[in-house]
Amino acid sequence: MISINFKILTQLLGKRINSLFITLVMLLVSIHNVQATTLNEVSESLLQDIKTSQQRLNKREKDISKEKIALATSIRNEQQKLVKLREKTAVNRRLVDDNTLALTQIQDRLKSWRDQDNYQKRLLLELSEKLELPIDKINEVALDNKVGLKVLQAYVKSNQFALAPQWQEQKIVLLSGEIVLANVITLGPVNWYLLGDHQQGGLLDTDANVVLIFDELKIASLIKLFKSNQAQITFDPTLERALQLENQSESVYEHVERGGIWALPIILFALFALLIALLKAWQLWRLPELMPLIAERIDIIAKSNLVTEKIEALKLLQQQLSGAEQNLIKITLSTPTQVQRDDMLLAFLVENRQKLNARLGAIAITAAVSPLLGLLGTVSGMIETFQMMTIFGAGDPSVVSGGISKALITTELGLVVAIPSLILHALLTRKIKSYNTQLDTTAIRLGKMEINL
Repeated sequence: MISINFKILTQLLGKRINSLFITLVMLLVSIHNVQATTLNEVSESLLQDIKTSQQRLNKREKDISKEKIALATSIRNEQQKLVKLREKTAVNRRLVDDNTLALTQIQDRLKSWRDQDNYQKRLLLELSEKLELPIDKINEVALDNKVGLKVLQAYVKSNQFALAPQWQEQKIVLLSGEIVLANVITLGPVNWYLLGDHQQGGLLDTDANVVLIFDELKIASLIKLFKSNQAQITFDPTLERALQLENQSESVYEHVERGGIWALPIILFALFALLIALLKAWQLWRLPELMPLIAERIDIIAKSNLVTEKIEALKLLQQQLSGAEQNLIKITLSTPTQVQRDDMLLAFLVENRQKLNARLGAIAITAAVSPLLGLLGTVSGMIETFQMMTIFGAGDPSVVSGGISKALITTELGLVVAIPSLILHALLTRKIKSYNTQLDTTAIRLGKMEINL
């Protein structure tokens, strides 16, 4: 009984568990389906809400931007109105201040206005003087500032044609002094002219005087400019200073003459030194060439045993020599003892050296004295310049510069004479020293020789 019930109970429990499990599974499946459906709907609803909110936000931002622009425009208009109100306030305040100023303050203001008016008038006068206006125009400028401005404006208008230069007929003065009518064009401070027959053209100065006549090629350029208003023409960039310098060029004689009285002794010293240098050069050029190894040759001949051949060889060698070397050989052969030979050789060398060096010191003296004479002339010229400055003052630069240039001419001449004199003295001294050294060497060798004839 008990066992049967247990089995039945077991079967019933198994069926119950299976049904519960199946029901649970179905419930879980249904719950899963419901959750999936609910999540999809919720997400779609959220996306829709987000889009709606974003659209509202964009619309709101556009509205805010429009309101901001309108507000900025309104603020700017109000600011402009405020600026105008401030300007009106300042004007009204100035008017009120003027009405409430004391008499002394009004006088101070009038004084400052007069000072300003005088300052402007002074500026106009300085400008008129720089422009070199006529005296009557300058007087008009000094009377009233408004009149002065009108005068200057008229001057500017009258000179506006310089910005676009045109050919105009004008009377000019030729180099011969003849006054003719020519076509003239002006560009700034430079003036060109061209005669009516187109045979002559050139440059003019400010007074319509011809200062330079062009050649055919340059005249052709002027003709091209006259006909087509376009050409390459020649002008003087120094504004006539180069022509003045060329006209002031002087010859050597005129340059030396400007040096004054002190230039004369410098020239005399130069001629004296030049004459001595030429004579010494001629003397040295005429000196015979020294025979090399003359002492060795005599020594070889002296060692010969045949007296006749020895004498003939010495005579032949003596005939080949000339000048100082010949005299050295004569002294050597004619002096029996070595002591007497040395004395006679030394005496001859001293005499020959004095002969070659004679008057050579005059060139050295010229080289030393010429700069001193030039300096003396410069000092004299400067003294004269200072005397002129004392009488006429230093306001004119030409007085000072002319005196200084004249004073420096003697220094220039002194250096021009001294430098070549120094060079000539050095060259001649070197040549004489070389020649004497060779003679001394030959004499020493001859003095040590023993010759038995």
